[in-house]
Amino acid sequence: MEFTEEEEKNILKQKNDILKGAPFLDVIRPCRPQDGIVQLSDEEKVSLKKRFKQLQKSISFFIPASGSGSRMFQFLYDYLDETTETNQAQTEQFIRRLQSFALYKQCPLEVRKKVEDFSWTIEELIHYLLGESGLNLGAFPKGLIPFHSMGPFILNPFQEQLIQGSQLKNSPISFHFTIQKAFEQHFQSAIQHLSAMTGDVYPVSYSEQDAASNSYAFDVDGSLALNTDGSVIRRPAGHGTLLTNLSKIDSDYVLVKNIDNLQHFHKSEETLEQWTYLVGILDEVKEAFHVLNKHPSLSEFKQLNERFQFVTEEECSNISDDHDLRTLINRPLRVCGMVRNEGQPGGGPFFVQQQGKIRKQIVEKVQLANTDKINALLMQSTHFNPVMMALDFKDFQGESYDLPEFKEDSAYFIVEKNHQGKTIRFIEQPGLWNGGMAHWNTVFVEIPNEVFTPVKTVLDLLHSAHLAD
Repeated sequence: MEFTEEEEKNILKQKNDILKGAPFLDVIRPCRPQDGIVQLSDEEKVSLKKRFKQLQKSISFFIPASGSGSRMFQFLYDYLDETTETNQAQTEQFIRRLQSFALYKQCPLEVRKKVEDFSWTIEELIHYLLGESGLNLGAFPKGLIPFHSMGPFILNPFQEQLIQGSQLKNSPISFHFTIQKAFEQHFQSAIQHLSAMTGDVYPVSYSEQDAASNSYAFDVDGSLALNTDGSVIRRPAGHGTLLTNLSKIDSDYVLVKNIDNLQHFHKSEETLEQWTYLVGILDEVKEAFHVLNKHPSLSEFKQLNERFQFVTEEECSNISDDHDLRTLINRPLRVCGMVRNEGQPGGGPFFVQQQGKIRKQIVEKVQLANTDKINALLMQSTHFNPVMMALDFKDFQGESYDLPEFKEDSAYFIVEKNHQGKTIRFIEQPGLWNGGMAHWNTVFVEIPNEVFTPVKTVLDLLHSAHLAD
């Protein structure tokens, strides 16, 4: 098997990273209100909303949408494979409430009759919903799975992101989705149906995760893992690789969110309002940074930092001259909404020490050591990252920053999976909004929990936020 010099170098690095193990982050303390997290007053909200209305900047949504929808139905697969008390209870809840789901309206009348007459077994129904002979929902990405209905119309999250996002401004907003190329025609068809329904045109572009960024897989002994045909096993290296896709968007401001985090159309007002605040802050800070870049003033930066808490007081006191100040503000900028932590799995805002500096970061639990000290800090954390971020990654001349320069290469993950009966391990790149943006200027803002209603399992669609009434 022959590799280029670059491939050999990449393989060796990934092997060494796996052998070393992913380093744990040196967490100092969680970010909390008034200590890393901004809480907006009613007066500030009015001001930010006014700023947003007057905004003359182009805006684009960036939404990763390649994730498989099959995970939403995992308990049904598990039920078919090996029934347990847990997956049986979940399956019974799903069957009992089946007519509440938008996907049920997609079933032909004869199928609905069989369901309502109880003439199908549970197994037959599951095979119809998930299998090739029926709706084949198990084969589609989550973005194309029916989530909500609006009158006679059935909408998937891809379509609803377009509807919801387009309401944000009167001027056109563009959308970029990262997808699996094999489903591009399905996404295009979904847009055509939506345009026929609304009469609106939606500026949408797509990209794929670059296959060249896929990680090499290794056996437990550190040797390259091979398929039965002798080819090298490679795996997608996580959403951190989408940094390249993100950097190609040309809009002034880019809004990042997850495909499955939305509410029913009639309950989306709060999310739209929070976007106006996040973008308003982004615009206000960028304008202030423009002024500071032309006329550096440490006292004015400290005043700005007191309000938005980009950096710690210690880092602020280490700014010794105009060059230091310009270096600090000449980097990508993000404003991230944070919701109150109600026990969700996932990342949260923390102060982290790296290379002798303490900076704010979004941290995943897997990046933390399982020690009494760390567990105590986790218990003290109050907020969670719902992935609602407003980004500006253009410099003061309007050119895009080289985003990989601002990621933390050491914040990678090691994934262990079973492949054809054997254990393989591979590297996931630093996550898009944690290690991938570790060295951005960051503002954390408290936003209400009503804007965080993700659909991880189909049963989440029974939550009131996803129901029309």
